[in-house]
Amino acid sequence: MKLNDAYESMFGSETATEADHFMPAILPLTVNKPLINKVMEQAKKEKRWVLAFVIGTKPCFYKFYGSIVAASKANIPFFVINSNQHYDDILTHGLKEFNFVDKIGSNLSIRGDLAQKSAELMIKISWFAKYLKKNWPDVTVIPVVLGDTIMTGIVPAAWMFSRNEKAIQNEAGLRSMTPEVMKRYNKVDIQTFIDQQFYGKWMLMRNEPFPEQWDTYTSAAGSQYHFAPVELNKEHLLREGYSEENVWVIGGVVVDALELKRKMKPETSIFNIYPELEKGNWLRVDIHRRENLTPKRFRSIIGAIKELVDKGQNVNFIEMSATRMALDFYGLKKDIEKLRKRKNFLYTAVWPEYGHVIEFFESDKCVAALTDSGGVQEELNLIGKACLTCRLTTDRPETVFDARSNILVPPANKDIIVKMVKHIVENENLRKNMESGKKLYGKDVGKKFISVVSNLMQKNDNPFKWAHDTLKLWRDDEKGIDYL
Repeated sequence: MKLNDAYESMFGSETATEADHFMPAILPLTVNKPLINKVMEQAKKEKRWVLAFVIGTKPCFYKFYGSIVAASKANIPFFVINSNQHYDDILTHGLKEFNFVDKIGSNLSIRGDLAQKSAELMIKISWFAKYLKKNWPDVTVIPVVLGDTIMTGIVPAAWMFSRNEKAIQNEAGLRSMTPEVMKRYNKVDIQTFIDQQFYGKWMLMRNEPFPEQWDTYTSAAGSQYHFAPVELNKEHLLREGYSEENVWVIGGVVVDALELKRKMKPETSIFNIYPELEKGNWLRVDIHRRENLTPKRFRSIIGAIKELVDKGQNVNFIEMSATRMALDFYGLKKDIEKLRKRKNFLYTAVWPEYGHVIEFFESDKCVAALTDSGGVQEELNLIGKACLTCRLTTDRPETVFDARSNILVPPANKDIIVKMVKHIVENENLRKNMESGKKLYGKDVGKKFISVVSNLMQKNDNPFKWAHDTLKLWRDDEKGIDYL
């Protein structure tokens, strides 16, 4: 059989193909060359690493605050890589609030859905990594990524593939778990359901949050060094095969910024911006996780908010961008508009200033928060307020079964949400016990992080290890062939 005949027997004689110009428009990245040159030359002269703090989302600004301040005090060369995926004043206010503007070494300007952002990150980070390698071939540059954002998952891989250097993952080992009683949430009474969360068995549940669980697992694989908030996170990492000598428990990354804002109050009080909040006790609600935007869950959450307001509960509902889109998609915006006429319902945009969030949480006007955020679970544990996590799983399970400052509220139907919220808000003894729960996340976390990194620099540790390095059989004098 001729080659042409063989081809036609498999695919036919006619091929109906046409060009599809599928590549989206991609914005250019920008490089702050004077800053990069200054930082890289300092590192070259002092024979030190450069830390590249990778900021992806609004919480990254305050989560990195402690580490960046500690790096500055220790005179460690560093700059910030800003994904610039959020470009409005609300979501980027942290640049000004935490004085990061003059520390930005590169703006990536990524756009689009998760797939496009991931592809852009891979291409742009690879280019930037090689740019630094070409101009400063002997300087080690290590990205520092946080927790479980898309930046956390993609940047270490792009850096490793481009430079044979792995990353540092701070806030590592976030693994979602769920209490076994979650399978029977509708077959037990509310107090039993809560007690089983506090004292019963838990199991790993990798499905959610999505894509954050994928991000944190992938990031760990692309990182040489792992900094965990609590011992439970370390246990997860060791079970997965990561070396104990490269895992440190240092506390929660929100600690330093939280302490700063507890001491330094905002210039304008949140109660001046929203004077309605001064009247009565308010439940703060913020919902944005993708899994909570699925039809049954989102309708249940909005239905529960409506019923809670009808029953007299003061509700401050925060409009996240994902929430706004879901309200439009499901045709529920009209329901929110009706609620806005009620005095006990306050619908606000995201509060740009982190200090305002902490001011409200600390006040006696905040009775509790109904949230699907991971960071809020930590913040309320540290502040001493009841957290109601509207999820089937949590990657901060220690706040439930260790501190007992947090309770999972399954977004299964509006009735279970309403019953649990009312049970907790109206049960003063339960709420007081939650508020006095053990504080889990330590202090001076940024200082601890930089202390460990400084020791690694002094040891001239290798941020990329072959098997012969890990087994301590030998260490190559040369960096080796650049196969890439």
